[in-house]
Amino acid sequence: MTWLGSEQKLPLQSDPASALIFRELEAPTLPELEDLYASLAAPVLTPFQTPQFLHALQETQCKPGEAALSVIRFSEAEGNGAPLMLLPLVRNRRGPLRVISLPDFGLADQNAPVISSAVQAPRVSLSDAVDAYFSMQEDADLVDVNKLHPHVGKMDNPLYSQAGCVPESKTLTIDLQAGAGETDWRRKSVYKKARSKFRKLAELGVDVSEASTPEERLALFSALAAQRKKRFYQLGRVDSLQRAERTAFYRCLAGLQMADTPYTGLALKQGGDIVAAMVLLRAGDQATGVLVSIGDEQWHGYSPGMVLFAKAIDWAIDNGLRWFAFGTGEQDYKQRFGGCPQETRRLLKPLSARGRLFLRARDAHHTAQELFQIALGRNKASA
Repeated sequence: MTWLGSEQKLPLQSDPASALIFRELEAPTLPELEDLYASLAAPVLTPFQTPQFLHALQETQCKPGEAALSVIRFSEAEGNGAPLMLLPLVRNRRGPLRVISLPDFGLADQNAPVISSAVQAPRVSLSDAVDAYFSMQEDADLVDVNKLHPHVGKMDNPLYSQAGCVPESKTLTIDLQAGAGETDWRRKSVYKKARSKFRKLAELGVDVSEASTPEERLALFSALAAQRKKRFYQLGRVDSLQRAERTAFYRCLAGLQMADTPYTGLALKQGGDIVAAMVLLRAGDQATGVLVSIGDEQWHGYSPGMVLFAKAIDWAIDNGLRWFAFGTGEQDYKQRFGGCPQETRRLLKPLSARGRLFLRARDAHHTAQELFQIALGRNKASA
């Protein structure tokens, strides 16, 4: 493994008597990532920090000289030095700013560290450890991490509670093991409608299919991308999936020759005809729907997108998962399935005078926009 420097001790102001040590792995290969993750006791993670996800990002998004991927390993300073947490990071430039963020590139719906399940009551706060690490970085101006959810599995997200976090958005998630009585998400009318629509599709020879090999995953992704391109064109919308680097990312992830992959492709198929398709990313006890498409207009009356979401939730239950997430945004169709909203936050932490100046300018710009909207509203009211 290509480690940057030797192990360093984290100075923790909250508890000087306790300490963690950290070390940084630079530009890790997929085998190195897998070995590093295996060093944690049953790592708790989201689908967007798996070794395969990071590998695909590094292969397709991290251009030499522009963005550098590394993973920070936090370990106990005492005892057997067991690793407690991994923090994937990307360093790049945004104009004059040197920025540290989690590997995202618009492709991750949830950002968080990877935490050892052995961390029940750590001797030190992981949130304090992350804060101390960022404070030591002298080659950066700003920490900017968005899409922070409050939890990683059953554990607190150490980034969510950082000073400098601001409310960002909300996301919808279903607890697949919860529910009874009138509040049970399964009692939503959308599921009854989906079952009725699927029976009609089944009478036409349509069934649910899972892509289980790299070749099948790649073929299904190609069909999904083509359907999505056509649909977005009809709606007059820009399809971000048509960006070459974004397509390359999904093809890299789908084509990995390994059984343990977070990428799952589901489809409603009539023989060789794809009625609807979906890409899910799965890790631990969570699955997240990240891409969906519907086929020719002849199928639209059967609501194939709605049916496929319901079938994807069934798939998650059949595979023993606890959570089904709908990704970023609170679109109406997601709310119909009974997901509970979770607030997401964005971490903005200045590390230099330039970073502090940037945030002051940003805050002043937002304040000016708010005052302009207030003045505009008053003018309209008095007109």
